[in-house]
Amino acid sequence: MFPWIVVLAVLGLVMIFAEILMPGFGLFGILGTISLFGSLALTFKIYGLILFLIMLVAVVVVFFAMVFLAKQSGLYNKIVLKDKQEAKDFDENVLQGLLGQTGVTHSTLRPFGVAEIDGKMVDVCSQGDFIDRDEKVQVVQITGKTVIVKVCEA
Repeated sequence: MFPWIVVLAVLGLVMIFAEILMPGFGLFGILGTISLFGSLALTFKIYGLILFLIMLVAVVVVFFAMVFLAKQSGLYNKIVLKDKQEAKDFDENVLQGLLGQTGVTHSTLRPFGVAEIDGKMVDVCSQGDFIDRDEKVQVVQITGKTVIVKVCEA
């Protein structure tokens, strides 16, 4: 029975580590936790308190060893976000002067994209149609932070 307990513990550790590396909706974390608790409960029921405590210490040590190895191998640095976002909240008043202005699209609007309007790069939305790159557009509506444009006739 002891080999199955070890398999459950290792499987639980691997699943929890997988949840840390690939966060999702928690399936690996939940299954890993159930597996670990199952292995510890079986150890306590079959082998008693002393082996349960040894198994608990072993599981914790192995988990921290896995985290340490992930940091040493560089895997940890690839998955942990270290950048800080320093951007300030967008001022919607900047957009108010754009109503009625014309500009040129810098990307295809599907329906969202970027256009240069009044010398500024602005995120825009078409009125539902696709608009090709380098098309002349006019701002027809501004709703909150959304600038809505249409193709200029002429």
